Amino acid sequence: MAGGAWSQHSMGVKMTEQIVRRPNGTFGPGNPGRVRGSKNKVSLASLKAVQDLSSEAIAKLKERVTAGDMTAIKLVLEYTLPKGGRTVELDSSDPNAIIDAAVMGEISPDEAARLAQATKTASEAAELKDLKRQVEELELLITSLSKR
Repeated sequence: MAGGAWSQHSMGVKMTEQIVRRPNGTFGPGNPGRVRGSKNKVSLASLKAVQDLSSEAIAKLKERVTAGDMTAIKLVLEYTLPKGGRTVELDSSDPNAIIDAAVMGEISPDEAARLAQATKTASEAAELKDLKRQVEELELLITSLSKR
């Protein structure tokens, strides 16, 4: 769209302005376009309308939860409970503590699997750190030997 006209009614006066755009679609000289981060009037009006309904929506949701509507209850729980499950405390950092806690029923099998994966990842990170240290030591040794 190389150019187009728009009209605006303001205080009973019709204003017409030619919008000039370059071939690549950017605004031409003298027209910087909308200020970065600004919202158009329709978006602002829509946002305001939704915000005005929020107290009514919460009241209706509360009414449906109190009436035992499982969909409403599920919605509330999904948005209020922490994501990723509960915090689990183990007596030891030993990987066997995870197995023991699962066997004793202190944690679920899913929690045990996630903890085992986290432990494995932490262990691999520690191994990488140790390998990096060893490589750096070898590089220093090679450098010192090559200077002789």
